[in-house]
Amino acid sequence: MSRALCALLIFIVSASAQPLLYYRGVTNAASNMPQTLPGGGIAQGSIFSITGSGLGPSGGIDQFIFPLNNSLNGVSVTVSRGAASVSAYPIYADSGLIYAIMPSNAPLGMASVKVTRNGAESNPLPVQIVSSSFGIFSMDGIGMGPGALQNGAAAGPVNSPLAAASPDQKVTLWGTGLGPINASDNTMPPAGNLSTEVEVFVGGQSATVYHGRSSCCAGMDEIQFTVPASAPLGCWVPVSVRTAGTTVSNFVTMAIQKSAGTCSDPANPFSQVIVSGGSAGAFVAVRATTHEDVGTSAPVDVDTDFQASTFYSATPTPFPFNSGMSLPPPGTCMEYTVSGDLLGGDPLPALNPNGSALNAGSITLTGPNGSQATSLTPPTVFPQFLLGYFGGSIGGSAITGSLVLNPGAYKVSSSKGSNIAAFQATLTVPSPITWTGRDSLVTVTRSQPLTISWTGGSATDRVGVVGFGEDLPANASTMFVCLASQGATSITVPPPILANLPATRANPLQSPGVIYLVSVPGSAAVAVEASGLNAGAALFTYIDGKTVTYQ
Repeated sequence: MSRALCALLIFIVSASAQPLLYYRGVTNAASNMPQTLPGGGIAQGSIFSITGSGLGPSGGIDQFIFPLNNSLNGVSVTVSRGAASVSAYPIYADSGLIYAIMPSNAPLGMASVKVTRNGAESNPLPVQIVSSSFGIFSMDGIGMGPGALQNGAAAGPVNSPLAAASPDQKVTLWGTGLGPINASDNTMPPAGNLSTEVEVFVGGQSATVYHGRSSCCAGMDEIQFTVPASAPLGCWVPVSVRTAGTTVSNFVTMAIQKSAGTCSDPANPFSQVIVSGGSAGAFVAVRATTHEDVGTSAPVDVDTDFQASTFYSATPTPFPFNSGMSLPPPGTCMEYTVSGDLLGGDPLPALNPNGSALNAGSITLTGPNGSQATSLTPPTVFPQFLLGYFGGSIGGSAITGSLVLNPGAYKVSSSKGSNIAAFQATLTVPSPITWTGRDSLVTVTRSQPLTISWTGGSATDRVGVVGFGEDLPANASTMFVCLASQGATSITVPPPILANLPATRANPLQSPGVIYLVSVPGSAAVAVEASGLNAGAALFTYIDGKTVTYQ
């Protein structure tokens, strides 16, 4: 072997042994929220995660016995800001992931993180260190869905749609990021409340709380709260935490019923399939209109007619959740904070995570403008949701409009699929509701409530508001969903829901924002019964959108 080849091989081996930290690979261990979002900072004294390659042994190793060492099997984590440098405490490490405790004396502000393994040093990653920024652990580990909450004391059963809490019951919530302690982070934490101001919101209602570092585990925080007596009931009631009056956590869910046991959600026809398993399906015809006046030379209305359907089989799980169909109770809001571009087509995590797509054959929608046919054979990519384009138009352009879904009577007819028998349904589609003052909404102030009002419709309509805010250079998206109470004519989106929408950049095309008023007329929503379906529906939905900026 030549000396040159030998030197090259030694270089390759040594380079492969160097740990590599992935871009934007540092997050709160519980929320997984992108650091660029307002609630994504890493709090002093919290558990944070680092993703990369070559970080630790392939089988994984951990340490949970006090006192914790600042090195774990040759793996250490250094946090530096200028001349200030501290050692974090790694509590778990494998080849692609490290969990570590940010020291309570870590320097506040923008710092950098490096990992050293067996003397080989990684590339640095930026980290925004703050005094408090809470993350709620979720049972699926992705920062959404059923949260790590226990009914009653810390030894009580884990809350889930199969084990609901009741109003006025005490609940224990687990997370990380309440803030620093006046002690070393590698020893048993001191008992007692931390000085950080903490609020817990259950279905938007403030709960009475006790909070502090858990005595069991370094970096782990425990919040005990009482479920408000008037808290909304349902299988997926939103829960969030706000610290220091401004910083809002990720949102998880909990089940609340008047009496303990398996939850029920009459407002959601698919809830029991998600909770108990079975097959479900919905054919949804959509008329979407978006008024675009942000980042454009002149305002323009973009109209699209399409269908968005789903037919799937759900497998029972201990903590059932489907981010597309596990809706919050009417009168409440849910929020999702994720890495990716949701407006660009990236899916929410946990869309039918424990199920498989079903074949419903093809469906023909016949209405005032004739018949529109679409195949419902599941595609190979993202098979749970099936999209079909019917027509569209762009106001003020030379493109000839081809909209077909106008008010009137519609008949939905399906052929027999390999999994689902043929079915039929009749929909009566009225004129859409009117968003009051839609075009005058330009800037949303995130620290103030946002009220969306409308006229028209009927008391049987289902109405909601869906909002998006994105930071494309940071690859971060926030989405919220608010459902109106039956018969309401407005929805108020509270500041905790708006708090984690990213602020609009100087170039608004880099941070698109849009709010949609979504309505399903009561006469255009019917149950569908067919062999092979435990729950089915045919719907006509209006979507009225407006581009906005956030400040």
